Amino acid sequence: MERSSPANHVAKRNCAVIMGDRRRASQPHRSIKEIDEPAKFKSLTVRSASSPGSNREHSRLRTTLGPPSALPGYLGSTSYSAVLAEHRSDIPFEVDNSSAAAVSTRSVDSDRLQMGSEVLKLLYDLPVCDIMIRKYHAQTVITIVPKIVIYSILESIRRVFDSLDANDFESQFQDLVNQIFQNTSRPLTVHGSMTVEQYLSSFTGRNSRWEALGNIFAITGIALMSMPDSDPDFTQAAPDSEAKDRLRAQIVEASGICLGFCDQASSVNELLGFYQYNDVMLTTQQYGDSSYQAWRRLGDLSATIYAAGLHQESTQTDDCPWFLRQWRRVCFASAFYADKSLATFVGRPPLINYRYCTLTPPMDISHEILLAGGSTMTQAISDLDKAGWHVYGTAHPVTLIRLRFLLSIFREEALEMALGTGDQDDLVEKSNRLVEKARNTWDTAPVYLRYDIRADVEENDTYCSSFALLHTYLDYLYTVFLVQRTLVKRTNTGQAALFETSRQVLSYIIRINAERDSLMDMTRHYSWIILYYGLPSASVLTLELLRQSREVGPHAIVLPRAELIRNLSVFLSCLSWVARPGHGNYQTCKEVEKKLSHILDQILDPQPVQAEVFNDATSGLYNVLDWYNPDTWDFNFEYLPSRDGFPV
Repeated sequence: MERSSPANHVAKRNCAVIMGDRRRASQPHRSIKEIDEPAKFKSLTVRSASSPGSNREHSRLRTTLGPPSALPGYLGSTSYSAVLAEHRSDIPFEVDNSSAAAVSTRSVDSDRLQMGSEVLKLLYDLPVCDIMIRKYHAQTVITIVPKIVIYSILESIRRVFDSLDANDFESQFQDLVNQIFQNTSRPLTVHGSMTVEQYLSSFTGRNSRWEALGNIFAITGIALMSMPDSDPDFTQAAPDSEAKDRLRAQIVEASGICLGFCDQASSVNELLGFYQYNDVMLTTQQYGDSSYQAWRRLGDLSATIYAAGLHQESTQTDDCPWFLRQWRRVCFASAFYADKSLATFVGRPPLINYRYCTLTPPMDISHEILLAGGSTMTQAISDLDKAGWHVYGTAHPVTLIRLRFLLSIFREEALEMALGTGDQDDLVEKSNRLVEKARNTWDTAPVYLRYDIRADVEENDTYCSSFALLHTYLDYLYTVFLVQRTLVKRTNTGQAALFETSRQVLSYIIRINAERDSLMDMTRHYSWIILYYGLPSASVLTLELLRQSREVGPHAIVLPRAELIRNLSVFLSCLSWVARPGHGNYQTCKEVEKKLSHILDQILDPQPVQAEVFNDATSGLYNVLDWYNPDTWDFNFEYLPSRDGFPV
């Protein structure tokens, strides 16, 4: 990868569009090389990267002052308005909320209009976005935004593009951009009797908003990250690997710009929540799960969840149609899951605290049944079992979102134990209770969701379905692992249970060595799973094998030595191919492979080792590996684990 100054690096990641092109979206799209010059996004990124005070007349740092948002969003029981709101029925007159509800039309800054025009023309010039999103929905089991929502956004904006008069294109296009800004500045209004069609029309077509269009960029980016380079549609849009990387970077940048527009509008809703969730997923894959960019975007998503009132179901949020209430639960559950996953990865406190949330999962009803309504939906609800699961025997997106959310509640409790500084009394009892709750939830989940059962009996699962179930199962096991590891570190008890969980995780991790998908490039996800779930478990087991090879038996805990050495060897094999050159985790995987291979050699051919290496079952290996010594790792800053994103 070419090295250059930050400003030049940013400039080369321009989002290029042809300003004078009058094609209709129905015509064949051109490749990314064809639309690379003149580079309209280059001007934005170069100016933002220039030194303070330079080119002040055209600086993108200029701020247009406008009136603050009149809509503060969700206000809880300690807010300034809580007392009057809670006693509204006691007030003898109706409070006039018209001034609060009214949002004045603001003139849009010319710089933002120009930037918005460039972003929208990127979408105009890239109908490959539509293709990638449809492929992504066809190949992915878990999708957060309901298909009818994202397809309505796509189809409506293409119809608007097609309606523009070629003889007055520029003027009409600018009017459209200005209208999108105005739409975004107004709140989305809903009511209990609203139909699906009315809801969709409130942010599509001429009512398009930046949070709606931003979802197109974010989901397209996610799709491109897992699309193999050999895909014909991807190749038509970006013929070579350099063009493909540039297209991915352009989509990521466009998504970030749309987020900036939404931030300036200060209007929060579930559509923005969906968008920010997808952008977080995209950011982790572009910059890394440990990147500050991803953590900051997660903070923005958490703020939206709270400000939109999605964390609690109350009278402030109940006046909405039933289908929207379920979609808002999906949005909250997805954000809650992402929060716990990233918090675990970087070892920081979660941003969405479960103690302040209504932990009601979305109902296990597909979007199709939800939209059908009437007797179809009534029957589906009556068919749910006592635990709330449907009985049809197949997993749809909401089913897995629901299960991930339930498991995430236990993950937050595990993080409280591992990261918290509060009272740690009765840690053994708390740990056992938490593991038991998680295990009961998993055991009562339907058979069609349980990879530990299906993996041995199902022959006809699609790969994507199998991978999604494997990832969910690993999430459950890793919560148990975290609890047991905390117990070992704090009390020096429970080693046997930790070793058994580590064995399970390792045995399931290495299955990806034999299971690969030709339709999707999952290597970014594989390397993340290998390092996130597999490496801690492999480390615990390797350490114990090394300790037992140095000490005279009998040992209190007898491990199946042959099985573990065989599985650890396969794990090392996974590290050899799971990340490709140029991927963020490539160098990390190579260094881990080299270090663990050396330790495995010591296990097979024991050499004298200092006794103080073995502090406990979870930390000693790090001394052997010299884990945090940059001199022994010998890789650049950009390769710090991990740079690739966890699966959506």
